[in-house]
Amino acid sequence: MKQSLLLKKALLCGNSSGFRKIALILSLFAVLRCGAEVKSLGPSGSACVRIEGLPGPEDLALDAEEKILYVSSHERRISDQTGKIFWIDLKNSSVPKELPVQFPPEFRPHGMSLLKTKGSYRLYVISHPTLYKKHTVEIFERKGKDWSHVGNLTDPLITSPNDLHAVSENEIYVSNDHGAGSFLRYLLWDDLFGFKRADIAYYDGKSWSNLNNPLSFGNGILYIKNTLGKEYLYRSAVFDRSVYRFPIQRTKGKPVLGQAEKIFLDSGTDNLELDSKGRIFVVGHSSNYKFARHMFNAEYFSPTQIFRISENGSFHEIFATSGDLISAGSTAIPFEGRLYVAQVFNPFILNCEYKND
Repeated sequence: MKQSLLLKKALLCGNSSGFRKIALILSLFAVLRCGAEVKSLGPSGSACVRIEGLPGPEDLALDAEEKILYVSSHERRISDQTGKIFWIDLKNSSVPKELPVQFPPEFRPHGMSLLKTKGSYRLYVISHPTLYKKHTVEIFERKGKDWSHVGNLTDPLITSPNDLHAVSENEIYVSNDHGAGSFLRYLLWDDLFGFKRADIAYYDGKSWSNLNNPLSFGNGILYIKNTLGKEYLYRSAVFDRSVYRFPIQRTKGKPVLGQAEKIFLDSGTDNLELDSKGRIFVVGHSSNYKFARHMFNAEYFSPTQIFRISENGSFHEIFATSGDLISAGSTAIPFEGRLYVAQVFNPFILNCEYKND
């Protein structure tokens, strides 16, 4: 199909501005999957309730011990909006509360990671103070019941961060979804031609380095050390519709990624979360075109799929909706008979009954 026809079809969704430009570009790639459909699967109806009041709750972080769910919230359909972090006490209430902390200026949260050790209790949160230009990892720390913003990390290697995993204060993995550059460079040129410039940035507590293995659109990232002591890094690949698993070797303590195993799900993979049994839950977007259209207009549904991946690489789909239940899902976490599902745009997360067998 000629490029002019692709553009015409994409423009049917509406006018482009700010984040809507991203939708326009995604539309260009997605036309061949315009009719992608999913069959409903898993909990629905009265088995699911909404937790409201959370604009653009893109990512979740669970403290399983204290039964607290943290939510990264940012209204993305309105330009110049800043965001917040919310927390939900799963023991006593489903009402989200704003994290009691002074957020940094121009705080636009994205992916986040909870680090809980004997010495600290921290949330590491990706922020985009200036879209396409400046990106940071903001650090929030809790001492007792008091939260404070204790600093941030930034580096030229953090080109367009989407997700991160903080293994320790001296080991942080950041997944970029694009390389450095302007909107035209990394959202139009790179995506249109599939250039692979989305690297993994690694922080060792002192400096940043590049772990290479770039993708054309990276997304979720997850570090795992199994019961045998073997280390792996999992990474979502939106345009490859897959999750990659990299074995990790160490050279003077620094991780070196080996040959990746590709787990093809045939869905645009998003954030990755680990359950109590060592399995990975990943949300997928079956249609990039419908995702883009939903970005323009909340009334257009975008399908959401959730897959569960076992350690041996096998997987199966455990949840699916055409978008009427939740659209453009982004993160899924199972916990104590419930499945919590976040999304990119609409202002709620889904709380469903779920038997995690």
